[in-house]
Order: sequence, then C-alpha cells, then structure tokens
Amino acid sequence: MVSAALLLFIFVLLFSSIVYYFCKKLIYKLNKRVLARNLAVIKNGPVLKRYNELNKNEKIEKLVIPFFMVMGYNTFDMREFARVNKNATFAPDFVTKKWDKSRLRKKSLYIKYADFSEDDINLNNKTFNCKNNPNCDLDELMNPLYFKGEYVVLTNGYLYVFFSKNRVKGSCVFSSVFNLKNYSKEDIAELAYFTKQCMFLEVSDVFSNY
Repeated sequence: MVSAALLLFIFVLLFSSIVYYFCKKLIYKLNKRVLARNLAVIKNGPVLKRYNELNKNEKIEKLVIPFFMVMGYNTFDMREFARVNKNATFAPDFVTKKWDKSRLRKKSLYIKYADFSEDDINLNNKTFNCKNNPNCDLDELMNPLYFKGEYVVLTNGYLYVFFSKNRVKGSCVFSSVFNLKNYSKEDIAELAYFTKQCMFLEVSDVFSNY
C-alpha cells in the first residue's frame, strides 16, 4: 500500500514537472514574439524621441509604466503593480506582486527610477557604475530589512538594469540589461524571462498543493 502511494506520488511529481516546463517554454516563446512587436511601438513612438525633453515624472509615466505594461504587468491594478509613495532612497517607486495562496503578497520586482547613462554600464564585465547618486545605492536598495523581492530594476526610462537577489553585497554586477533605444533579438529573448508570465509561473506554484 505504501509502495503504491509512493509510486503515485512520484508519478504525479514527474507529470507536474513535465507540464510545468512545457508551459514555461511555451509561454516564453509566445512572449518573445509579442514583446518584439509591442516594444517596437514604444521604441518608434514620439515619447522616446523626445526623451531629453522629459522630466522625471514624465519619463516614469510615459516610458517606465508603458514598458512594464508591455512586459505583461497589469499596471492599472495597484495590488499587482504597487506604487510606493515614499521619498526614501531605499524605497522603490514600484513593486510587482504575484499570487501566493490566493493572495497578492509575493514580491518579484522592485523598480526604481534613477538618473544614469549608458556610460555607467559596462557590457563587457556586466557591471554598473552609478556614482554620487543615492538612488543607485544597491546595498541600501537591497538591504534584507526591506527588500523581499527577486530583482531590483534600475531604470532611467529607456535603460533597464536587473540585479538579482543573489547579488553579493558591494558588488556592481547585474544580471541583465535592456536598452529600449537599441536592442537585438537576443536582448528580447533575455528580457522575456522577466515578463509577468515567466516571473509569476514557478515550480513552487505547481507543487504548492503537494
């Protein structure tokens, strides 16, 4: 009886794993196709062309929010795409939350606007150097006392730099970067991993009931 129950458990576990990875791969491929088309709308739109004329709030409202909307996040749902009304340097501007046992409480992305340029990004060794800007203080932004997410995303409106929660304190190494003004198919393929559909579907979600 015990052996039968164990075999059934292993079968369910294996079947769920296959379904999970199949769905994840399918969602990823679909996201790549949709992303390319939707990102082009922002890239070729009038707002990005006037980037240097925009102030901070305009960049956030007209570039940052539409970017994450294209990434699949419901920016109109303040529970899922929460705006953080704090001026503290350690506080993000937005936090994306995902479902965990019927509640939107599991945090994924901490999004922070900061003034930086392409010169602050070294693509060769994947390091970020934004000096003399408190909004770029990664150690403060990712302090375990208040950072409970998976990634911190620093953006100036068209550059999006992703830092993993596994980043070592004091390190300036980033996981991924996306340049809305200049990107390739490979960049879109990498960005697709940070879409809502990919970020919100985890192994823990599949096995949460077992």
